[in-house]
Amino acid sequence: MKQALQAGQGEAGPRRLKAGLRAWTTRVSGKLEEAVEREFGKELDRSLGDMLPALGAAFGIAVVLFSAWDYWIDPERAATTSMLRLALVLIGAVGYAAWLPAIPVGWRCGFVYGTHTGAMILSSALLPDGLVLALPAITGVMFPVALMEPRLHRLLLIFLFPTLLFALLGAAVLPQQVFARSALVYLITLGLAAAIAIKQGHLRRAAFVAQRALAYEAHHDSLSGLLARGYLIELAGHDFSLARRYNRPLAISMIDIDYFKRINDTFGHPAGDALIRELGKVCSAELRASDYFGRIGGEEFVCVMPETQEEEAIACAERMRNAVAAIRLDFPEGVVRCTISIGIAGLEPRHSDFNALLAAADAALYRAKAGGRDRIELAPHEHP
Repeated sequence: MKQALQAGQGEAGPRRLKAGLRAWTTRVSGKLEEAVEREFGKELDRSLGDMLPALGAAFGIAVVLFSAWDYWIDPERAATTSMLRLALVLIGAVGYAAWLPAIPVGWRCGFVYGTHTGAMILSSALLPDGLVLALPAITGVMFPVALMEPRLHRLLLIFLFPTLLFALLGAAVLPQQVFARSALVYLITLGLAAAIAIKQGHLRRAAFVAQRALAYEAHHDSLSGLLARGYLIELAGHDFSLARRYNRPLAISMIDIDYFKRINDTFGHPAGDALIRELGKVCSAELRASDYFGRIGGEEFVCVMPETQEEEAIACAERMRNAVAAIRLDFPEGVVRCTISIGIAGLEPRHSDFNALLAAADAALYRAKAGGRDRIELAPHEHP
């Protein structure tokens, strides 16, 4: 029991260290809301995964080409150091591969940097004053890595192995004063790289947030927060193609607020705007996760329901109709309430595209309004 407890404590140690490092770097470099930060991290990983094959290969070629420098410093040992460089670069080249989806891109980046920088450090340590002469190259590669990986806790983990290797070999082969000066230069460069990563992280987070805001504004109606017409038709066109290809059901409903102009004239446009927002909330609450709801005009809305038969669409429309009828909004001019008319159309062979299906739902909506409003109408079926 005691041994198991000690083993558990041993395993928890690295986890606590990593968690502590993450917490400290988060305070330093900043963080977005948890869900947004996860999306930001995924975006960074995708970007890093795209760049790693090309940049890693360029890094590896540069490390191998520096073998010419080895021959200039010490021709007798150059063959050994050149083989060492080539061997470690070839080992690290495994990390370039995009066909390793099971391995996180952060580990791949750390593996590539560790093997390639390790090749520079090990080969330089075998040459006279090699670590001192190679110090600009060893520290210089920190900066592009800091630009690629702005998450400080990951950056420090990537730098950890080469830093320890440089410290151990430098202490072993360099005179004490030379090692102290070299270590100071290394630490200053490490600090500068960390500062660049922090600044880069702030800039990229700000750009990511701005990009998300622009995408949201492009895809959503500014008044109601529902899907905008263009984006809804884009999504619906995709679902229409899938339903047509695989012979799956698809239904849409078109919704219109009854006598909306009368509401605006009686209570004012702020009341009309508030009613549109509330209608969007209550109708969205009646939908499944796979359904989506958007505003396509002043008081007109469309609900797209993939994998839905007409009977299910009618039941959903009835829930929305009752939910909207229960709305009560208090204004100085009185209580605002409304009803809706709904037209439903199910996908049939005669519908050549989504616009044809939408036109069928619009025609059904027109019949609902002509038939007295506050009602649901189903588009007629095609007769053979």
